[in-house]
Amino acid sequence: MQRLFAFIEHNFHIILFVILQIICGFLIFSLNPYQQATFSKSALGITSSINKLSSDIYSYWDLKNQNSWLQDQISQQFRESYPQSLSYLNDTFHIKDTARHPLFDAIPAQVVFNTGYKTNNIFIINKGLNHGVEKNMGVISSQGVAGVILSSNENYSAAMSLLNTNMKIIPYINGQEYFTEILWDNTKLNSLTINGINKLEKLNIGDVVSTGNSSLLFPKGIPIGYVSKITNTPKSQYFELEVKTATNFRDLEYVFVIVNNEYSNLKKLLTND
Repeated sequence: MQRLFAFIEHNFHIILFVILQIICGFLIFSLNPYQQATFSKSALGITSSINKLSSDIYSYWDLKNQNSWLQDQISQQFRESYPQSLSYLNDTFHIKDTARHPLFDAIPAQVVFNTGYKTNNIFIINKGLNHGVEKNMGVISSQGVAGVILSSNENYSAAMSLLNTNMKIIPYINGQEYFTEILWDNTKLNSLTINGINKLEKLNIGDVVSTGNSSLLFPKGIPIGYVSKITNTPKSQYFELEVKTATNFRDLEYVFVIVNNEYSNLKKLLTND
């Protein structure tokens, strides 16, 4: 205690000066709006910079974790659709046919912009022409189909979301492809409809709706969604199905762009036919 008193006595003038400076500063900022605004703006700027740095660091580490998780999910889906046909090359998957020729590549990307409540929704990813992404390439999430690339520049691409009235995919359910279309009717987020399936078909709530052989943009067996409601209209011979999308578009953040390496050749055959 004696040392404390001795320290205060020895540094009394310095301590008094600091206390008076604190009191003056408090009075200046509490009684002058201009100083308050200036201080608040500076403090906000510093706080924002610190938060941004913290967010960037967290996003970087989270991105690595998400990419690892996403790649595990996608590889599992592809293994189920193409047994023993998946190999890795850096961060791109290669899916091969029975002749061991690469059919599809899967390029990882991050969603930087996304809409979900418009009639024709889109999302933008951080991969473009420089990364091999072009128009008319399929896009999938770790859960299933997400959309189709509409346009690309050097570093970014815009994709038509599955929640888009112009997006049409032929559904594959219980081992059978139905030549009708699964559509977004702009009524519910993460919900699609299928009309035109005959009531003689055996369908159940929870059946997986996936891609079949009719699409050049996606491998067979990528989930589109799950049957969530079956409406049996008495005066119609067809079911009306409600399908919950496999992809959660509210939280869409990481995706893979599907590159069909034989798209041009197959497209020419279909055009000639």
